[in-house]
Amino acid sequence: MRDVVILFVHVIVNLLRLAGPGGLRSVVAESVLVKHQLRILNRGRKRAPNLRAVVLKPSTLLHLHSVLRRRKYRMLFSPKRGRRPGPNGPKKELIDAVVEMKRRNPSWGCPRIAQQIALAFAVEIDKDIVRRILSVHYRPESAGPSWLTFLGHTKDSLWSCDLFRCESATLRTHWVLVVMDQCTRRVIGFGVHSGIVDGVALCRMFHRAIRGQRLAKYLSSDHDPLYRFHQWQANLRVLAVTEIKTVPYAPLSHPRRCLASAVNFLSGSGMP
Repeated sequence: MRDVVILFVHVIVNLLRLAGPGGLRSVVAESVLVKHQLRILNRGRKRAPNLRAVVLKPSTLLHLHSVLRRRKYRMLFSPKRGRRPGPNGPKKELIDAVVEMKRRNPSWGCPRIAQQIALAFAVEIDKDIVRRILSVHYRPESAGPSWLTFLGHTKDSLWSCDLFRCESATLRTHWVLVVMDQCTRRVIGFGVHSGIVDGVALCRMFHRAIRGQRLAKYLSSDHDPLYRFHQWQANLRVLAVTEIKTVPYAPLSHPRRCLASAVNFLSGSGMP
């Protein structure tokens, strides 16, 4: 009964307010205000959501970067559909024969070893298979300094250059050109380029690597097709530097073990 009386009085008061000037606006404003206050009061009754914190360690980020890099190259260079795996490679007997023949005849190259293996054992083998076998399984015994080291000590003006690829933290491909003194094993400098390497980019990387250094008379490089650009050849002619090529089909002829220290230096310094 009390609630009915209060409701009746509230209706009469609202009717009187509506009859006055600006009554409709005041009633609507009061209703909106009361509704807003009710929402604020009911908001505190709801349970607050659970807070969850995510902590990432540096090792987790490095592992994620390596996984994304492998997936990137798998998507770029792998076939779109699954195919049957290829051959298992040469047998162990063939590998032992190639390694033993190279050990007994150090002066023989890959084409001659392939020819002798084919004549002796009637096995179809080419120089590329021999080269891959020697690069993995053959480790020659040290018999003194190499001819590049001897020439470097004689002239005291021999540099070695090598070009390799690395990945940045944002999965961008960068090419790094390393120039090293063959006599002192001192790194002359680095040249970094992002993107496709052509003749102009290779010359620019070389000039960045030798900036502020006295030029050498000889430069040792491998048989990479990038060194065949006419801009690269013309640049060496202008600088009066004689390019010395390594022994073909011999994986260990170029001093890559010296340049491996430069790669380790780049990996430790965090260079992109």
